[in-house]
Amino acid sequence: MKPIVSALTFSSALFLALPALAQEVRKETVRETTRDTTVNGTINEFGDNRIIVRSETASAPTTYSFSKTTTYVDEAGAPVSREIIKSGLPVTIHYVKEGDGYVANRVVVKKTKTRVDGDTVEKTKTKTTTRGTINEFGDNRLVIRSETSPDPIRYSYTKSTTYVDEDGNPVSMELVKSGLPVTVYYTTEDSGPVATKVIVRKKTTTVKER
Repeated sequence: MKPIVSALTFSSALFLALPALAQEVRKETVRETTRDTTVNGTINEFGDNRIIVRSETASAPTTYSFSKTTTYVDEAGAPVSREIIKSGLPVTIHYVKEGDGYVANRVVVKKTKTRVDGDTVEKTKTKTTTRGTINEFGDNRLVIRSETSPDPIRYSYTKSTTYVDEDGNPVSMELVKSGLPVTVYYTTEDSGPVATKVIVRKKTTTVKER
């Protein structure tokens, strides 16, 4: 009789413990699921312990917090300086959900391919353009007074920098001088912005009505 009572007692205890055990398994499954969550997108804002990313799938930007333990790397896994993280960069965010928020534990800066006038350019940072007027040109530097910035912007240039008119025809480097309206295509390197292509635009003259 005693073995039968013991067996019944054990069965009852096991039956009562099953819901709690199942709940623990579900909690562990949730933790494992959120641990490796990633999102691809473009940085909309970075700073004040938060990174706002416009996702490729969500209609509205998502805010993630970051800490001193958050790592920043390129696609090869090499460390990336936090100072170069800025808006416009394509990234993959590895994050976990904590409470009602999201915490980024790893930020991967991705390479992108952009087509510029028929040429596909691969780069780590987004290729950008600036419209303005040449303020200074020479000694491997190009200083532009932008239409949007109150202060002149300095770009370096190389032997591979091209100079063309608005129709894509080559322009002699000797004709590039201060006062010319231009559009500068550039990439941001560790040393600063580097001009890859300079489009010399036509001057527009405003005639005052009498």
